[in-house]
Amino acid sequence: TEKLAADIKKLETELEEIASNKIYENAFEWRFVFPEVLNDDGDFTGFDIVIGNPPYIRQEDFSALKPVLQNKYETFAGTADLYVYFIELGLTNLKPGGEFTFIVPNKWMRAGYGKHLRRFLKKLKIYAILDFGDLTVFDEATTYPCIISITKRPSTETFEAVAIQTLDFPQGLKEYVEENKSEVLTAELQDDGWTLSDANVQRLLAKLRKTGTPLGEYVNGKIFYGIKTGLNEAFVIDETTKNRLIAEDPTSAEIIKPFLAGRDIKRYRQPKNEKYLIFTRRGIDIEKYPAIVNYLLQFKERLEPKPKNLTERNWKGRKPGSYKWYEIQDAVDYYQEFEKPKVMLPDISTHCQALMDLNNNFYCLNTAYIIPNLGLSDLAILNSKLVHFFYSNLTQSIRGGYLRFIRQYLEQIPIVKTSVLDEKVTQILDLKKENHDADTSALEAETDQLVYELYGLTEEEVKVVEGV
Repeated sequence: TEKLAADIKKLETELEEIASNKIYENAFEWRFVFPEVLNDDGDFTGFDIVIGNPPYIRQEDFSALKPVLQNKYETFAGTADLYVYFIELGLTNLKPGGEFTFIVPNKWMRAGYGKHLRRFLKKLKIYAILDFGDLTVFDEATTYPCIISITKRPSTETFEAVAIQTLDFPQGLKEYVEENKSEVLTAELQDDGWTLSDANVQRLLAKLRKTGTPLGEYVNGKIFYGIKTGLNEAFVIDETTKNRLIAEDPTSAEIIKPFLAGRDIKRYRQPKNEKYLIFTRRGIDIEKYPAIVNYLLQFKERLEPKPKNLTERNWKGRKPGSYKWYEIQDAVDYYQEFEKPKVMLPDISTHCQALMDLNNNFYCLNTAYIIPNLGLSDLAILNSKLVHFFYSNLTQSIRGGYLRFIRQYLEQIPIVKTSVLDEKVTQILDLKKENHDADTSALEAETDQLVYELYGLTEEEVKVVEGV
């Protein structure tokens, strides 16, 4: 009876709160505050203007909401941050012809999770996008913002865009925008990522795509990231250590590989290693290499994989996984590709820094890529001004003008199959072999001209590439 009395009391309280409207005490009922958004029948017709700065909340912080978001939002992506859904909701709540302006992180223009959002926005009339790049607009947050303005009407052929280069506006932001705006062709924006290039640049990029074969297709998808060890300090060794391990046990030589860090890879240089990699891949019979085991034992505590159910925050070892303590952290099923002739390039640099490893079988860490089965002319194309132009208009530079070379963008580089550049490249490689610092700028300029001819560029298009 006591439980029954308590249940009755609870229901009476709820009824009283409903009767007194107490449950709505702190609610914002926009239909009462903004009756203009309803028609005479009480149906929602939409707002004239939606403007704001949505919360910057990472997707990890609202995992429980994702099933709901997936059912409700066209722009849903499992890794999308919360602002993506605020954009769609804001536009959905606009009346036809209504105006929308948000300031949001610019990551949506290029991130994989922004693909559905890009498609969604491309159907609407974009009025303008102001991209602040990597400028620190907010002192308290490292979020690189953009301002996007949209009219809820069908898409138009062009819109205005500005790549903001400074936060100093002597004449005001409006004047800066007027002086620096460019016209962007909506149809040329790629689903894989938007770059706000002007119409002339976009037309040239479209021409290059049609002229060449995307690199990913050209090499049958064989663009490989370097090895992730989980503890480079243990697996990367110098020559003295290499010689000592081999002296202790000659079989050690089987799994000690010549190694290049990303910073050691320079355009056209003949690679020279001063470091080596202990390559204990998954499934290795470690008992065959006692000297290696003895060497790695000093790092064992830091090499242990974290047990899956362990909640300890101060774990000293590596991330969870099925690998053994002495093995490389991540599986490298393509390890045999390191033993072949290949192009190597670092994942961060101001320009493509590709070199050709013909017979040294260099390995690299996950600060570099390898691309097997490319020829000398392919190397010249990757290092050319034309590809720098294409790539820098495909992705955004980070601080200091550096580019991130990421597989999803590398795959898009258009390659024309040819051997006409082989002779020039051979001359460059021979000079670099004799002297790493040899001046090959004249030969590289000649290869650039040959590349322009190969892709059928006009004089005006060459000027666009070279920024003349």
